[in-house]
Amino acid sequence: MLNRSSILYIEDNADNQRLVRRILEARGYTVMLASDGPDGLAQARESHPSLVLVDINIPGLDGYETTTRLRGMEHLREVPIVAVTADSRSGARERSLVAGCDGYITKPIDPRTLPEQLQEFIAGKREALPHGAEAALLREYNHKLVERLEHQVRELMAANAELQVLDQLKSQFLATLSHELRTPLTSILGYLDLFERGTLGPLSEAQSQAIDVVARNAHMLTRQLNNLLYLQEVRSSQIRRVPVSIYDMMLRLLAECRARAASLGVRLESMLQPTQPYLGDAMALEQAFRNLLDNALKFTPHGGYIRVALHDDASRLIVRVEDSGIGIPAEAIERIFVPFYQVDSSLARPHSGAGLGLAIVKHVIEAHDGFVSVRSAPGAGSAFTLVLLRQLSAARSAETAG
Repeated sequence: MLNRSSILYIEDNADNQRLVRRILEARGYTVMLASDGPDGLAQARESHPSLVLVDINIPGLDGYETTTRLRGMEHLREVPIVAVTADSRSGARERSLVAGCDGYITKPIDPRTLPEQLQEFIAGKREALPHGAEAALLREYNHKLVERLEHQVRELMAANAELQVLDQLKSQFLATLSHELRTPLTSILGYLDLFERGTLGPLSEAQSQAIDVVARNAHMLTRQLNNLLYLQEVRSSQIRRVPVSIYDMMLRLLAECRARAASLGVRLESMLQPTQPYLGDAMALEQAFRNLLDNALKFTPHGGYIRVALHDDASRLIVRVEDSGIGIPAEAIERIFVPFYQVDSSLARPHSGAGLGLAIVKHVIEAHDGFVSVRSAPGAGSAFTLVLLRQLSAARSAETAG
């Protein structure tokens, strides 16, 4: 009669995996394979094996640590965990038992006896530590765990320091590159303006259309460079709080956006409530609102709409931008605020940009003690809500002045 028990085998050696699978499947066992500790833990969480076979010498999270984590899973409390290893040194068996194993099998594995050995554990066999040895072995095991944790902490600290240096170098590179690119762009935009105003003579219809295309793309490049520069500046400087009319700012930004919205075939609607002055950084807030509007225009198809609302209830200012665009998958909602993240990162994506706009929005609003929320679903559009609290703004301004 074939056995229907399932066994999870955590082993990094592919040859050993194949050998054990063939031995056990020939006896009717179902075998699940994991190549390392984290993989084994993930599979254990999603299944209920009759037995777990763990190679003690797997890299990374070793067999001892993996066993301890497995033993902490409620649904595996009564499931036997058997160590299998080539380590035949004195104390190896005891160390595996104190880590949580119920048995210990040495390599090389004997194909003739392995199925019966495992069946004994499934039936209830448990190996025990020598009387009086458990306390000393637990102290030794805990000491080794702490040593390993300290080593990993040191490695993480060193890696973090290196990442901070690399991040600083990246920021310096982006800032230098952006400044170098803005210099020739200044001349390009200046001459384009002269052409558009007719200062350099009349243009034919074909020439005017060509100039429009060049100007549109030059302005798009300028916006992206401004975002790169601003992201570096805003992360390394304090915001400057002065009285700002959010109402006037939104009126101006919407007036700039209307021509672009019309050219895209997008209906731009607004419902703005006049506001009292807000203590904030005018340049930072304008950058945030501009990026939010630009994001809505970028992802709303022809025939769609964008609705912008501004509300002031004395204690807080609320800016809401809603669109009928392509929407955002649920798994990407939190990541869209990470610098350089793109929901569609392929080179063939239809929407241009460096993935900085929403990162700037979030940074600016949170720097003003506000918060950003988003509601979206693929094909159902998006709604971004920015909330700026007046009392915190005033308190921070008073602290700065003091």
